[in-house]
Amino acid sequence: MAIKILVAGDLHLGRSSGGIPGGMEEISTRETWRRIVERCIAVKADMLLLTGDMVDRDNRYFEAIGPLQSGFARLRDAGIMVFMVAGNHDFDVLQQITGSGDYDNVRLLGKGGEWELARFEKDGEQIQVAGWSFPLQYVYENPLLSFDRISPDPNYPLIGLLHCDLAAGESRYGPVGETDLLAKGADVWALGHIHKPWVINRERPLVFYPGSPHALSAKETGARGPVLLTMEGRSVSREQVPLSPVRYETLFVDITGCADESDVRSKITRKLYDDGLDQISGQQELAWIVYDIVLSGTHKSPRGAESWATTGREDYMHEIRPGTKIIIRTIESIISPGIESLEKLAGETSPAGKLAETLLALREGRTTPFIDSLLADWNLKFQAISDSPAYLPVRPAVKNPDISQGGINSIEKECKRLLGELIQQQNKSQP
Repeated sequence: MAIKILVAGDLHLGRSSGGIPGGMEEISTRETWRRIVERCIAVKADMLLLTGDMVDRDNRYFEAIGPLQSGFARLRDAGIMVFMVAGNHDFDVLQQITGSGDYDNVRLLGKGGEWELARFEKDGEQIQVAGWSFPLQYVYENPLLSFDRISPDPNYPLIGLLHCDLAAGESRYGPVGETDLLAKGADVWALGHIHKPWVINRERPLVFYPGSPHALSAKETGARGPVLLTMEGRSVSREQVPLSPVRYETLFVDITGCADESDVRSKITRKLYDDGLDQISGQQELAWIVYDIVLSGTHKSPRGAESWATTGREDYMHEIRPGTKIIIRTIESIISPGIESLEKLAGETSPAGKLAETLLALREGRTTPFIDSLLADWNLKFQAISDSPAYLPVRPAVKNPDISQGGINSIEKECKRLLGELIQQQNKSQP
């Protein structure tokens, strides 16, 4: 007998998707919670597992209590069990919401940072669920160090629920290692904290982050939604269920050969339409597709082409099908200047020649004293910005950023822009 389980986490009730005009309910995480509950009922799920941070710390309790309670009531009426753990955002809130005892179908596991084991039975089949909840906002110790205090029955499948920072080394969000998870005898580990969907191990045990089921920002690209697990004994199948009303995408548009503003805009709108059709395929729930456009290719006037594309960006909105709109959030350019021979130009002693020489070196993976100087200056300024107190709240979430590569990308982009402007000025000055 198969047991159906929907898994979600990191919903952050109280927040809405950024970069979308207006304050529509459809871009709120409350809408995605409603959709998760409805999907549980529609697929006749036996369990809903929640991996923490269901409530956003900055918009907690009053924003979340109503939607959560109404969802729990609907699931109770449908006979669906809910097992969940608390994360660093909702370590105190979930206990308040579930403490009333009004929902006998809801179990908050691992209160106080103590592992807890629950059992679910259906038609003679039994699944064990082990969970650990954040006792405080910050936890610096590996939660799995105390896992052995519980004694799961090895004769029945075991699912572990844990909000944690995987392979993070030092972290204040429950750091664990992959080998720790693999050694605990579970059949499945459903994790919370990382917003990007991520399957760490596909064999037994299945180890995965379902990711945030609601796309909150342009950093959270691609399809978003809960994960549907189907378990028959120790056999597990996994399927993502796209439910987010918002999808963010980055779209590269090659404008090589575009002669004027009309050509550039036509190229962009055609690419948006074609890509939008691909995105909505199989995703009936989508209300918004939000694009960051990157202009690429070559053009004699990179700055001019970028200005043609940018004009009217805020006014663009296209309904690709009833109920689904496309908008543009940003437009940036990595257009190369239309130069017949970069190698020939690099031989000149002019400023344009210096820029061409730099671009050639970057393209070939070489360095020069000029690049080294620019990169050192860029790194110093980047470090000064990242050390600013304004970035203190987000600094622990940044995992080993490749600062040098970011500097190289910025230098290349600026060299292209400056070289394009120099070439354009030279063309204008010629009779």
